[in-house]
Amino acid sequence: MTPKAILILVISIFVLVASFFYWLGGYVTTKKMTKVRKAAVIVEAARAKKAALPIVPKKFNNPRVAIVMDDFGYNLKDMDLFFSIREPITLSILPNLRYSRQIAGLGSSHDKETILHMPLESHNPNIREEADTIRVGMSEKDILERLKKSIGSIPGLSGVSNHEGSKATEDKQVMTAILKYLKDNDLYFLDSLTSQKSVCDEVAKAVGIRHAKRDMFLDNTDSPDYIEKQLVSLRKLAFRKGRAIAICHDRKNTIQVLAKMMPDMTKDGVQFVRLSDMVK
Repeated sequence: MTPKAILILVISIFVLVASFFYWLGGYVTTKKMTKVRKAAVIVEAARAKKAALPIVPKKFNNPRVAIVMDDFGYNLKDMDLFFSIREPITLSILPNLRYSRQIAGLGSSHDKETILHMPLESHNPNIREEADTIRVGMSEKDILERLKKSIGSIPGLSGVSNHEGSKATEDKQVMTAILKYLKDNDLYFLDSLTSQKSVCDEVAKAVGIRHAKRDMFLDNTDSPDYIEKQLVSLRKLAFRKGRAIAICHDRKNTIQVLAKMMPDMTKDGVQFVRLSDMVK
């Protein structure tokens, strides 16, 4: 071979070898990047799943949870969205408002349990009192007069809870009068637990009325993120205790978050029930 032919052959071999290693490097890099991307997708999916329904210890496999939605009666906003939720939610309706009776009827037609959200006196002087609020120091006659009127404004109710009432629920005289009347009329009582000094449990046991108390509030702020976190905490509590009662309010953000998360919680094993299934 001529020197020129040898030079061409050497250059050709060099180009072929360099091309091979270039291809090999690209192949390995691409393969690595594909694995990285796949791993990232898996991790992201796991994170998303964890954020929605984090892994929690499950002492009880099918815990019962009752959600009570307070403060119905002011308007008819978001009722279609509310009734689109198939899981049980108990409506807690304020008495003697423009839409109190109508909402009670709608609840009955949609197979939702309804209770009276009875206004009781608060320690907070800045809170605007509802009409017919029961106050500490009232005679038993006046207490029962207001209670009867309020019960009459909510047809088909199953029980009663307290609206506000941090002061009244600390008073044995007030709560004894209320709970005796409820028992005589086959109504249960839910203590919204607006005061840690509440005597409702003590009085209810003495009177012999079916009763319960709330475990947590879901929407102390109107932030969807906050409400979601509270529902995650509710789920954790339910699996730990076997049962839980949560109170929320008639607000659009709350209803939207419940509509979004309750079906997934049901699939996870949470049994949503009526409040009447939780009183004893």
